[in-house]
Amino acid sequence: MFGHPAHVNGPAPSRPGPARRGTAVTAVAGIATAALFLTACGAPGSSGGEEEETSLITVGTSITEDAINPLNKQYATFQFNAFDALVRQMRSDEEPQPRLATDWEQVSDTLWSFTLREDATFHNGAPVTTEDVVFSFNEILDQQFANASYLATVSEVREGENGTVEIETSEPDPLLLSQVGQIFIVPKAHWEEVGGAEGFSADPVGSGPYEITSYDPSTGVEYQAYEGFWGQAPATENIHVRYIADTGALSSALESGEIDIAHEVAADAIEVLDGRDDILVHNEFSGLQNMFQLNTVQEPFDDVRVRRAAVAAIDAPAMIDALTFGAGTIEDGQVATEGVFGYSPDIERPAFDPDKARELLEEADAVGAEVTLSGQARDSSLLESIGSQLDEAGFTTTIEANEIGVWVEQFRNGTDADIFYRGSSYSGIFDAGRPYSFISTGERPFVEDEDWDALYEAQRNEMDPEVREQALIEASEYVRDQAYVLYTYGRPSVSAHQADVTGVDYGDGLVLLLDEAVKAG
Repeated sequence: MFGHPAHVNGPAPSRPGPARRGTAVTAVAGIATAALFLTACGAPGSSGGEEEETSLITVGTSITEDAINPLNKQYATFQFNAFDALVRQMRSDEEPQPRLATDWEQVSDTLWSFTLREDATFHNGAPVTTEDVVFSFNEILDQQFANASYLATVSEVREGENGTVEIETSEPDPLLLSQVGQIFIVPKAHWEEVGGAEGFSADPVGSGPYEITSYDPSTGVEYQAYEGFWGQAPATENIHVRYIADTGALSSALESGEIDIAHEVAADAIEVLDGRDDILVHNEFSGLQNMFQLNTVQEPFDDVRVRRAAVAAIDAPAMIDALTFGAGTIEDGQVATEGVFGYSPDIERPAFDPDKARELLEEADAVGAEVTLSGQARDSSLLESIGSQLDEAGFTTTIEANEIGVWVEQFRNGTDADIFYRGSSYSGIFDAGRPYSFISTGERPFVEDEDWDALYEAQRNEMDPEVREQALIEASEYVRDQAYVLYTYGRPSVSAHQADVTGVDYGDGLVLLLDEAVKAG
C-alpha cells in the first residue's frame, strides 16, 4: 500500500514537504478499478471540449518488475518515469541530455564534474542534493546491485564544490557519460529510513515527472503526475501500467478497448492488429540483439573452420520472416547495428551457404559434431530454428532452453555450452564496445586470444572519438573473420495503441517514456 505503507522497520515515517495527492489504495484494487474507468471521457481534470483529453491512460505490458529498486534494475519503464539520472540519452538523442545535472565537464581523462540543478525535488518534497547523488552511486557499488556493471571503472564518487559531484575513474572510460545516464538517484534519508531496498520498494520516492502511487509485482504500477517536477509537466495526470505476461491476452486487451497501449506484444501482432482503423501498430529495433557466442576454448569450435561452418549455416533472413514477420533487424556481419557508434557499412555479412558449411565440416573432420545450444526458454522458437539449420549443415545439436534464473547464472558464472545466447542491449549506451566486453570476459571466457585482447584494449580507454571508432571497426572485422559470433538478428519491439492516443515513442524498446502520452476524449 502506498501513501502510508507498512515498513520493514516499523511504522511509516512522516514526510517533509507537500503531501501526496489522492487516496492511497492497494495495488490490486487500484489497478482493477482502473480497468473499469480507463475509457471514461470527461473525467475529472478534463476540459470537456470536443478535443478534450482524458486524465487517465492505461498501458498493458508484457515486461514485469518484481521490485521497485532503481539501483538494481537496468532499463525499466519505472526508472525513466518515476526517477531521474544526472543525464539521459535515448535513441532519438545524438548526445546525452541534461537531467538532474545542468552541465558537466571532463576535467581530465579520469575525472568528470557534474553541476546539479537547484530546482529538483523528490516526491516527498525534499531537495535533490549532491549527498543523494553520491549515496546512490556508492550504494550501488557497495551492494553490487545490477547497475554496478555500469560503474566498473569508477574509483570514487564525491561531493565537489558549489553544488557539483565529481566522478573519478581508475582509467580513461569513453563510455562513462552514457553509463552515468543509467544510474538513477534515490533520497538518502528516505532510503535509510525505510530500511534499504526492500522497504524502498514498498514506498518508492523518486524525482521524475511521475510519482508511483501504487505497485504490486503481480498486477502493475500506478503513476500520478508530480506537481513539483523541475521540468515540463506530464501531459496526462494518471498512467496505470498493467502487467499482462501473456502476449496473446495483451493483444486481446487492446482489441477490446480494455487498455489504451499494448507494450511489447508478440511479433504476430503485426499481422493480427495491423490494418485496423482504430489501432496503430509499431515495430522498431528494440536495441536488443541476440548475440549468440561460440565457445572457442573447447571442441569443436576451437577450430575456426567449424566456427565458420556454423556461421555459414544460418539463414537469418528466413528467421526474420518466420519468427518476427519481417520486423527483425539483420546483424550484417558485426555486432553493432546501423546507428550504433562503431558500426561500419563496409563490413559484409557472411553469406548463408549450407554447402560451404558442409564442406568446412568435412575439411575439419567434424561432420556430426555434437554441440549444445543454450539460451532462454522464452526464445525456444529461435533456438529450435538455429538448431534445425545447424543440423541441416551437418551438426548434431542439443538445445537447452533455460528459465531466466538458470540463464542468468550461466551468464554470470560461465557455462560449458558450445553456443550461448549472450544478448546485447544498446539501450542507453549506443556503442559497440559494450557487447564486445562480453566476448572474452567472465568466469569462463569463450575466447582466449591475445590478438583479440589487444584489439579490445585499443578501444576500451581511447578518448579520441575518431581513433576509437576506427579501433572498434577493426575489432568488428576481426570478430567476423574469426567467427566468434553467430549472427542472427536484432529483436523487434512490437507495440500498439488505440488511434486516439498520441505522444508515445516506442523507439527505446523495453522502456516507455510516458510523460508526453495523451488520449483524446
